[in-house]
Amino acid sequence: MSQALPVKQAEIQYGEISTILSEKVMIPISCDHCRQDTDVSIETLKSKHGILCEHCSHVRTFSATEMRLMRMLLAQAGYHFAL
Repeated sequence: MSQALPVKQAEIQYGEISTILSEKVMIPISCDHCRQDTDVSIETLKSKHGILCEHCSHVRTFSATEMRLMRMLLAQAGYHFAL
């Protein structure tokens, strides 16, 4: 007589969820001059143009190092965007 053997239930592995950000997402950037936040899109940060503070009109650049650091911190929080 043959009997069916119980099959081990497959364990479902849930990975971490990540979100892909659009280039249109606005990120607050603090002004070095007046310390106020200005919302700037990722597209603008990647374009290498200066960031214009909407409070004091101070212009500053967003360096490649700052971009790498921002990408790393966003990735740790589960957010990613295309190069």
